[in-house]
Amino acid sequence: MMKTQRMICLCAIFTCLIAIAVPFVGAATVPSSQSNSTSYLARDNPELISALKLHVAFLGQEQQARMDGVIRYIDSISGGTGSFNLRMMQEDYMTSASSIPFMNSADEIDSAREDMRIQTRLFAEETQAQLVLFNGSTDAMDGSINASTRAIEESFSNIKDSLWLVRDTARLTVFNTYSEKRAELLAGLSAQGVDISHAKNLSDQIDAQRSALTAVISSKKSGTIQNANSGIKDLNRQFRDEILTYRANLKIQLDKAAILAIPD
Repeated sequence: MMKTQRMICLCAIFTCLIAIAVPFVGAATVPSSQSNSTSYLARDNPELISALKLHVAFLGQEQQARMDGVIRYIDSISGGTGSFNLRMMQEDYMTSASSIPFMNSADEIDSAREDMRIQTRLFAEETQAQLVLFNGSTDAMDGSINASTRAIEESFSNIKDSLWLVRDTARLTVFNTYSEKRAELLAGLSAQGVDISHAKNLSDQIDAQRSALTAVISSKKSGTIQNANSGIKDLNRQFRDEILTYRANLKIQLDKAAILAIPD
């Protein structure tokens, strides 16, 4: 019985997480009486695209707040060891969300929203795995999520001013945020005696993409943001693989030390 109740609670949490990525139904449609070709072209009407961007920005900032609440809770029950994958998925989600201001077609935005939905699903699955691994409480996690969403909702008193995800600078804001998080992560590993030289080199290569990203933001050319993101994504993948290797090796060392410390 308790197991069934726990699964019901988990499903409710994940449904809540995934629901935020539901598409904006009807945001880019026109009356069915028009021809298919006309309807398709009308999807890129500037007013409809602008409304779609506002809608996605609102959902994106709410989802970021929900993810923050989950990460904070998983950190609290895992001693900070269980949130690495969650943070990476959140970065991928926010990369897609913050790139939408540069997009001028419904197809481009639909593709970005699909990426957001995929990361939301992966985030929910990873959350479930960490809850089970660390015997977490769905009620306690829900409280952490609610605290984050209340804070973001209070900032929506003037919705256009508070929606930073609709600004051209949003992608650079996300880039800088996760640059700082990489530096914090590397500092923590270094403090534990890990040789971080390879990961540090990869992080420096990612940071070096800032100038290219700034140029994209200045040019405002459609399609260029995807190219910039692609290069960063590849370096991010290498960096994350290196961090996972560090963490696995560190765990092995700690386990060996714990065994040696056990008296005969």
